[in-house]
Amino acid sequence: MIKNFEEIRQIVLQRDSKARLGVIGSHESHALEAAAAAMKDGIVTPVLYGIREETEAAWEELNTGLPLPEIIDCRTDEQLAETVIRDAHDGKLDALLKGKIYTQTFLRAVLNKEWGLRTGRQLSHVLLMQVPAYHKMLFLTDAGMVPYPDLTVKKDLVLNAVDICRKLGYACPKVAALCSVERVNPKMPETVDADMLKQMNLSGEISGCIIEGPISFDLSVSAESAAIKDYHSPVAADADILLVDEITTGNILFKALSYFAGMTMGGIIVGAAVPISMISRASSAQDKYNSILVAAAVSGR
Repeated sequence: MIKNFEEIRQIVLQRDSKARLGVIGSHESHALEAAAAAMKDGIVTPVLYGIREETEAAWEELNTGLPLPEIIDCRTDEQLAETVIRDAHDGKLDALLKGKIYTQTFLRAVLNKEWGLRTGRQLSHVLLMQVPAYHKMLFLTDAGMVPYPDLTVKKDLVLNAVDICRKLGYACPKVAALCSVERVNPKMPETVDADMLKQMNLSGEISGCIIEGPISFDLSVSAESAAIKDYHSPVAADADILLVDEITTGNILFKALSYFAGMTMGGIIVGAAVPISMISRASSAQDKYNSILVAAAVSGR
């Protein structure tokens, strides 16, 4: 199991080569600061895509002492999205970091049928969370990409998150299909889906992990709650992956942990040809640095 982002950084540093990171909208200060820090630490080689003069000014203001990376001058969001996605499609980039670009414009380019980054897999967001009160990292999906997944899509969300865990060295990650109760209730569709996912896991349709559901958040992370409720499962108090029923729940969960529980995080979009670092626009440079770490760790480089 991985306990913190420093362990992920050590995984990346053991690699023989650095991932080439395309920074999309490099005239955004937090993204540029994160890319500069990752460059300084020997994590990535950044390629900056954005308005040249604004990027140069922002880089100078950072005062890193590092040489200015290659800049690909792009004047509009449409030009920016197409240029960087074409380069990633052609194998010139190993990972991407979203900076200052409108999300929908960027995602349309990712999904372009001719030169986009489609792989046939469901695109989904996986957020890695380092919570001081928990004994290891938590992987949350989906809190940033898929609004209302049905059962088929939830299966893909689990598979994508498990794939990330496996690339980080997990042999058999534990998945909690979160609900507000632990029993199946036909009037609560999320409990039915959670039970179906568990049955898929038991039958071998979903392999490489252990799925428990329906299971509440407290049982997923707290040994005390599991003992009080006499709840027994290998996932209880030891979950790796938290699967939420819809995006609002995931969004509220990670923001509550961030603002009130001292959580640090890093998030990526998976399912595309290269990992894409993308988290909330309000996220700090540190959170974006963590996202770069994750993308570099799971990239093909």
